[in-house]
Amino acid sequence: MSASLLILYPAPKNAAEFDRAYREDHLPYAASRLVGATSLTSKRVLGPGANPVFWLVSDVNFPTAEALLTCALSKGGQQALAHAASISTGGAPLVIAVVDEPSKLKAQS
Repeated sequence: MSASLLILYPAPKNAAEFDRAYREDHLPYAASRLVGATSLTSKRVLGPGANPVFWLVSDVNFPTAEALLTCALSKGGQQALAHAASISTGGAPLVIAVVDEPSKLKAQS
């Protein structure tokens, strides 16, 4: 069962500077430290409301929950999370570990 580490960044004090720091500083820094990750997707938060509490969500995927926990508890994983916090000018990011769960909902076509 695959797992994801979700990092939710609060709305920054300066959006342009946060976006630059995230793209140019954080992604290259974190990529080499997230051992076992299979992909990373960045997602902009659109709502709810005109001024969402969160600005960006990083979705770091792992093949298993064990791989996620091993990475998150490793020195490199801790460094990556600390660096994420250091660029987050709107407050500390919220970090959530999740696993995929089969859904009983069927997509409507």
